Amino acid sequence: MWTALVFAANAQDAVTLSAVRYAQEGLSQPSVTFHAAVDGRIDVALACGSKSFTLGTAIASGTDYTITLAGLSRGAVTCKGKLALDASDGTSGEMPLSIGVEVFAPLKLTVDRADLDLVHHRLILRADRPLGRAEVTVFGPGSGSGSGSATAGADGRVDLEWTGDQEPVRLAITGWDTHELPSSLELLPWSYAIPHEDVVFASDSAAIDATELPKLEKAWSEVQAVRAKYGAVVPIKLFVGGYTDTVGDAAHNGTLSRDRAKALAAWFRQRGFDGPIAYQGFGEGALAVATADSVDEARNRRAIYLLAAETPSLSSDVPRSDWATAP
Repeated sequence: MWTALVFAANAQDAVTLSAVRYAQEGLSQPSVTFHAAVDGRIDVALACGSKSFTLGTAIASGTDYTITLAGLSRGAVTCKGKLALDASDGTSGEMPLSIGVEVFAPLKLTVDRADLDLVHHRLILRADRPLGRAEVTVFGPGSGSGSGSATAGADGRVDLEWTGDQEPVRLAITGWDTHELPSSLELLPWSYAIPHEDVVFASDSAAIDATELPKLEKAWSEVQAVRAKYGAVVPIKLFVGGYTDTVGDAAHNGTLSRDRAKALAAWFRQRGFDGPIAYQGFGEGALAVATADSVDEARNRRAIYLLAAETPSLSSDVPRSDWATAP
C-alpha cells in the first residue's frame, strides 16, 4: 500500500513523499521514496523504534530518492523525523515526518484435505491472516492445465474453482493478504495404487522365491507406464506396505510384514526404480477382511505398491506414517 505526503515550498509541491508501509519477512522491506519536483538538496532523518535512517543528497527535478527501512523487527512501528529542503532557487523549508509501517511474518497458506474437491475442481484456501485474493494453476499429465482465481470472502478465506478437464496432478496456488503481500503453496494430491498379484512368501520367511518373480515383473511394467505418464509433472515416490493375517503373535506379524515389505522395496530398487522408495509393515493392524484372531485369511496376506508425490495420508490401509527409507 502506498500513501503520500506533500512538502510545500514556495507554494508548490517541491517534494512528494510516498511509502511502502507493509512488508513481509524474507520477501520485502518498508521504504520511503521522495519525488523531487525541484533541483536542490534534501536531508532526511527518520527513527523507527531503535533503528535510525538518514538521507542527504543533491536532488534533480523529476527524480526519485528512496530510503529502504531495512532490519526492522516484526510488528508495527511509527517512523518519526523530518525532511529539510534547500532548493536551487534559494528557498528552503522543513516538514515533520510520521510514517506508520509494519513488518509481517511470512504468510502461511493451508488447504485442508477435506476442503480439496478434485472431482468438482474446487478448494478452500485459508491463511494465518485474512486473505484478499488468490489464484490457482492446475497441471495434469502431458500439457493439460487449468486455472482459476477469486477474491476472499468476509471470513478472510478464498473459495477457489478452476477450469479445465485435465486430471489434477499438481496445484500451484498463490495467495495475497489484504496488504497484497503474497505467499505460494504447492499441492501434490496425485497417487496411484499399482494393481498386482501378491507375492506368496514361504511361511515365516521374507525371501522372494524365483517362481514369484513374474508377478513382480508385471507390476514393474505398470510402474514404468505410470512414471512415463506422470513423471514430468510430479516427483514420484514408491511406497511399499506389507500386511499379514491374524495367525500368530501380533508383534511377530508386524516384524514379518515389515521384512517382506523391505524385500519387495529392495527388488524394485534393484529392478531400476531410481526415485525415493519407502516401506512399512502393518502386520495385522490393517486387515483387508475383518477376522477374529488366529484366522488364516489369504486376502489379509497382501502388499500395496503405491506411487505418490507425497507421503500417503492416514487411512484404513495406511494407519501409521512411520515409513522407512529404502537404500
